[in-house]
Amino acid sequence: MSSSSLQNVVVVGAAASGLTTAQSLAKSLPDTHRVVLIEANPVAYWSIAALRGSVLPGFEDQVVHKLSTKTVFGAGSRHIVLTGTRVVELGSDHVVVSRDVTSEVSGSTLDVEGRTKILLDRAVLGLGSDYGFPTRAATTDKSADDIKSHFVKMQNDIKNAQDILVIGGGPTGVEFVGEVLDVHPNKKITLLTRGGALASTGDDAFVGMSKKLLSQLQAKGVRVILDDSIPKDLTTGPIDPTSFTTKKGVELTADYVMVALGGRPNTEWVKSSHPELVDSKGYLKVTDAFVLDAPGWERYYSLGDAANTPGLKTNYIATQHASLVAHNVVAAIKGTSADKLKRVNGAPGALMVVPIGKGGGAGYLGFATVGSWITSFAKGKTLFVSKFHGSFKA
Repeated sequence: MSSSSLQNVVVVGAAASGLTTAQSLAKSLPDTHRVVLIEANPVAYWSIAALRGSVLPGFEDQVVHKLSTKTVFGAGSRHIVLTGTRVVELGSDHVVVSRDVTSEVSGSTLDVEGRTKILLDRAVLGLGSDYGFPTRAATTDKSADDIKSHFVKMQNDIKNAQDILVIGGGPTGVEFVGEVLDVHPNKKITLLTRGGALASTGDDAFVGMSKKLLSQLQAKGVRVILDDSIPKDLTTGPIDPTSFTTKKGVELTADYVMVALGGRPNTEWVKSSHPELVDSKGYLKVTDAFVLDAPGWERYYSLGDAANTPGLKTNYIATQHASLVAHNVVAAIKGTSADKLKRVNGAPGALMVVPIGKGGGAGYLGFATVGSWITSFAKGKTLFVSKFHGSFKA
């Protein structure tokens, strides 16, 4: 079949959910269809390893992988990867991207603004969430070298800092502190959080894990301030030595700030033109079969951080859902009956693992709280970088 007659299954986003979905689809789509994987970043980005990359010299190489048709699908594939390409508009039967890709996607058309319209049979939105660098690549970084240089700058800034303030007591804040102390064990660090516990609401399944995390950080000399905040907007990076007073009157100082607050679904651009697709919390509304839950959008599916599927937003759950979404897309294309669709039935069991460096941390595995050894073995030692790079064809 000629490429011009192929129907497109567009996958937006090449992080865990999108990449896994795209590769699953490539194995099961009929010959009449091809995957068009669209990613705004210039490379694949392994956010799980990014905090270590922000501190440990040389580790930045582990966070990125070349993203191309060859690396994702293999040489000679009919499927397509578009990098450095941002989807700027959604239509019921098409997407519009930010640049001219007509030479790469047969059958696409260029508009007067230099954007490209790509017709689709089905689409999967793996839009992710916005945490800011380093847990997400910066939009200003246009190449792998840009991203690596950004990491090296952060490594040097942290090395030169004398007094680090980490704002946020979720997994990101805790993990960042652990990575800093692995490389710079004598750094003065303060972790400040509005919450009354670390990586827990204080009354959920993660309470035992939270207590272990707090104990380990304090044993390493970290000053942990719970249930408090600074009435000032700060951004990540070095600052002049500054004294702060928290809302509760606690005095602290810093010459480097790491903002490690929770991410937001990357859906504002969707909401601005299609508010019916987004719920009150900013998530894309989906059915239990991952289809966008709005009239006229039955061709679209969503999963991962930006979808309102039940449960925690984790890499593990996103990759588990990816195979279900791929199954449902292929089933829809083949006209399979609805009773054959894969559905998400409630929130999965509570599962979280929070390393503190390579050898510390704690977790909750759905039935028990675990400590440093299991956390290190399960995640902290490797951060799954071999799995990340091993998912590519080249």
